[in-house]
Amino acid sequence: MISLIHLLKEIQNKPHAIFLAGPAGSGKSYMSKQLIPPSLTIINSDDTYEEMLKASGLGMKQKDFTPDQLSQAAKMQAQARKTTQDKLSQSVKNMQDIVIDGTGASSNPILKKKQELEELGYVTLMLMIYVSPLTSLKRNLERDRSLMPGIVLRTWRDVNSNIDIYAREFGSNFILINNDPSDANKSFSLTLLEPYLLSQTATGKPKTPEEQAKSDVYKAQLNRDIEQMVKKLPKFSTLDDAKQKINTFLA
Repeated sequence: MISLIHLLKEIQNKPHAIFLAGPAGSGKSYMSKQLIPPSLTIINSDDTYEEMLKASGLGMKQKDFTPDQLSQAAKMQAQARKTTQDKLSQSVKNMQDIVIDGTGASSNPILKKKQELEELGYVTLMLMIYVSPLTSLKRNLERDRSLMPGIVLRTWRDVNSNIDIYAREFGSNFILINNDPSDANKSFSLTLLEPYLLSQTATGKPKTPEEQAKSDVYKAQLNRDIEQMVKKLPKFSTLDDAKQKINTFLA
């Protein structure tokens, strides 16, 4: 009969994988430094992508890219993803403790990777960082690699639509932190949104009347989705509780 002590030792010897999720401007990098030991290997394609953008001379302001620059950047992003996947494969092969850093906007790839890692012997946890949509937009503008506002809002909606899914799938190993500043405007409306929106396409060209009409319908639906979501804030963990849970998870 296997003893309880033997089972505990077996669990402690398993490698750990922490999934880090959150929209643009949520402060994932900052929060992870506060809560996750630096000994874990970070898997993040954005790090590689940003290094490639800087080395190419394109700069980081995606919203200012020309069509040719957007095409060039897309190829770099695909290359960065491949490099990151190779790094992940090698880290898993070596059974290293890892942090998989992404937005979490699509739940299926996350949950598939969670299952694959657990089948290989990993134990998993998700640390998700929340900010209100206007905070996400504001911080995006302040970032070196700023994204199109429409992408920021769509990602915000998609990420936070998955909170209940991740809470269910990760169970007690799901942590949600509110990283909004104390003076954040937590309300949301089309009027508040207007200063962040652009009257141009992602290629920098002015929108045609047809494109503008389609965009207006999309923005209105997106606005309604987000307005409903900000009215129902989820339950958050405190920093102290999060730190204790992660320390226990990694012990």
